[in-house]
Amino acid sequence: MQKQTDYLIIGAGIAGLTAALHLSKVGHVVVLTKGKAHNANTYWAQGGVAGVIGKQDSFESHIEDTLKVGVGHCDEAAVRQMVVGAPKAFQFLQSIGLEIESEPFMEAGHSQSRVWRSSDFTGRDVLGVLLKAAQRNRSIKIIEKHEAAELIVHADQCLGAFTRPSDSNTTSLKPYFAKQTILATGGLGQLYHKTSNALGAGGDGLALAVNAGLDLQDVEFVQFHPTALALPKNGRHLLLSETLRGMGAKILNQHQEQFLSHFDKRAELAPRDIVSRAVFIEEMHGPVYLDMRHIDSNHVEKKFPNIFEALTAYDLNLAKDLIPITPVAHYACGGVPVDLHSATGLSRLYALGEVARTGVHGANRLASNSLLESLVFAKVMADHLAKKFGADQLNASDLEMVETPAVVLESIDQVKAYSARIGKIMWEHVGILRSKNSLEKAKKEISKLPARDYRIQHRQIAAYKIILACLARSESLGTHFMSKDID
Repeated sequence: MQKQTDYLIIGAGIAGLTAALHLSKVGHVVVLTKGKAHNANTYWAQGGVAGVIGKQDSFESHIEDTLKVGVGHCDEAAVRQMVVGAPKAFQFLQSIGLEIESEPFMEAGHSQSRVWRSSDFTGRDVLGVLLKAAQRNRSIKIIEKHEAAELIVHADQCLGAFTRPSDSNTTSLKPYFAKQTILATGGLGQLYHKTSNALGAGGDGLALAVNAGLDLQDVEFVQFHPTALALPKNGRHLLLSETLRGMGAKILNQHQEQFLSHFDKRAELAPRDIVSRAVFIEEMHGPVYLDMRHIDSNHVEKKFPNIFEALTAYDLNLAKDLIPITPVAHYACGGVPVDLHSATGLSRLYALGEVARTGVHGANRLASNSLLESLVFAKVMADHLAKKFGADQLNASDLEMVETPAVVLESIDQVKAYSARIGKIMWEHVGILRSKNSLEKAKKEISKLPARDYRIQHRQIAAYKIILACLARSESLGTHFMSKDID
């Protein structure tokens, strides 16, 4: 018997689960996640959700800040849709049980304090209430440890995805048909040796789209977060939230001197691309630290209890120690191009969240706009699809003509080895500082990888597309910084 649903969502982070909850009002939803549901990047988001919900702020100010940080490369219509949609997004979060603090925080690039938190681990809190709401909903089925190996494309439309259990050795793919398929696979940070991203964030959604015949856009704009703990654990680096600097944290060099003002007059509150480059360059001369020792320790622990506790595992005290930091790959500003309804260029296929290129981030994302983007665009997409629910039936003869492809699996050790190799290539040659020569080296090395397993091919494709996009943009812009010094 064929597996079929109204809506197939690939990914169970904030974008996928928000979409599922909205779409469940009109149809049946299946959500696939290749790990456990709580393993999404959303879990690790600390800062909060940016949004104008107070009289002291304005939509126009938020729009202006977003466009400015995006260095003129944003789609203003998409930015406006996101910003104006914030009040309803917050109402939605509160309706499913999220408690939001009464005062907003300031973060880099914002002209107003407009980042709203539930705690210093806001992403974890948001994911928690979304999961509980989805698990209670009888119209939503979450299938864990299942991944999409390839989209089902027939007659110029997407009919679902070929899937398999991600924790098995089976090479058999099973088609899961859907009236509408939504890519919500998240980011690509694990393409880089140093990242804040969850282990599964390797650009799968980008590769699925490319293999389905779609182009990517703006994937050269990979945002690096400037303040991650310099001590990796379990394949990722602990993020040290932007709100720490918003509350007055300093960044110091090995001589315990502030240096960011030499790069930008906004110093610690400059946009992420500028701060990341400054920290990266300073690291060439010695370690760099985050310093909160000048702020009342009780206040620090009260405002950032989760970060405070997380650092104790490294024998570090957020309020009393210099915390070693490093920039890490954090967020993809580009991805699969979509319109204002999140529709891709392939019929019946939509994309949401970090895998999508909505145009709201331009060449550099404004802090804490990512969660807001997912919330707003998921609601807009769901409203759009609800209007066409009765007219989007699948043709049974089309499903019968679909042929299931074969796949080759390599050992998990080989998969990990290839992943590590790609991570090194991307970090060394396609990282914070790039050059034509470094990019050509990366292109050559990525091309040589003899990957047969789709799990590595996905990463190989995503990395290759990023490299090509970087080479196509010879001038620096936002997070894409070209330097002759590393030739």
